[in-house]
Amino acid sequence: MSMRAFAVDEFGAAGSVHQLPIPEPGPGEILVTVHAAGVNVMDPLYVAGVMKDYMEHRFPLVPGIDFAGVVERVGGDVERFAAGDDVYGISSKPFVGAGTFAESVVVGADSAAPKPETIDYVQAASVPHVGLTALAAIEEADPQPGQTIAVVGATGGVGSFVSQLAAARGATVVAVTTASGAEQAREYGASETIDYQAGDVAAALRARHPAGLDAIISAYGDVDVVAGIAAALREGGLVVSPAMRADVAKAALEPLGISFKSANRLPPSRLPELTALIDGGQVRVPPITTVPLEATPDALRKMAGGHVRGKLVITVR
Repeated sequence: MSMRAFAVDEFGAAGSVHQLPIPEPGPGEILVTVHAAGVNVMDPLYVAGVMKDYMEHRFPLVPGIDFAGVVERVGGDVERFAAGDDVYGISSKPFVGAGTFAESVVVGADSAAPKPETIDYVQAASVPHVGLTALAAIEEADPQPGQTIAVVGATGGVGSFVSQLAAARGATVVAVTTASGAEQAREYGASETIDYQAGDVAAALRARHPAGLDAIISAYGDVDVVAGIAAALREGGLVVSPAMRADVAKAALEPLGISFKSANRLPPSRLPELTALIDGGQVRVPPITTVPLEATPDALRKMAGGHVRGKLVITVR
C-alpha cells in the first residue's frame, strides 16, 4: 500500500508529491490518516538542510510538524485511542523526514490529543506547534491584570495565540504590526497597535506608556530590532521569545537591565489545555490560508520569506 506525500530527495530541492509506503505503527504509536497539516517556520529549514548538523535527516524527506486527522489503526500498548478517533498533534519521530505532509503519518500516541470538537481538521492543524509555543511564552512572561505587554509579530501564528492568552489574563496587549495588520491584531486580543513601518516603535510606545511596558513577547527573532523596542520597557522589564537565541539575546539585553527568557514549545501532553480553550470559546485559531499538497513548494517558499499572516495549512485530503 502506498500514499501520496510531499518529499524532497536532497537538501535544497523544490520537492514534489511522491508515492511512498504507508508506515506501520509500532508499540505506543498510532497511524493517522492526515486531513490537514500546518506549515511552520522549521519546515523550510529542514528542507534546506539548515538543521542537518543538529538532527538526523532521512530521505526521501517528508517535512511537517502539525497534523489533524483520523486514527486509522493503533500499535501495541495503545489504549488512549482507537480507529476512527479524530485527533490532532505533533510529529514525534527522533529524526527529520517522516513528517505530516502526507496522507498518513505514524506518531507516538502521547504526541496526539482528541481534536477540538468546535473546529474542523484544517483549523485544528493550525494549532499544535504555535499554540504550544504561545502557551510557553505566556508561562514565561506571566502577564498579570493591569500589566501592559507588547507582542511583536502579533498577526502570525504564535502571536495570534499569545495576544489572546495575554488579554485573557487581564493584560493590555499592544500589537507591534503593520497598518494592514492592525484590524486582525485587534480581533485577536490587542487593545492597541503600533505600525513598525511608521517610525520609531520604542518612541511611540513610550509616548503612550510613559511608565514603561512590563514585558515584550516577540515571535520575531531579530535581536537588534527587539532590543531597540525594549527601550520602551520599565526598569526590570522582561523580553520573552521563542525565536531568539538565548545567548545572543541575553548579551544584548542584560547590559540594558532587561531580563530575557526563552519560550520553548511545551510538550504535546499540554494539547488538552488548548482544546479546552478553543472549545470553551476563550481563544480562536489564527486566520488560515490553505494550500493543496501539490503546492507545498509555494507554501515553503512563503514561510521561508517570513511575515506570514496567520497560518498556512496544507490540505491533504
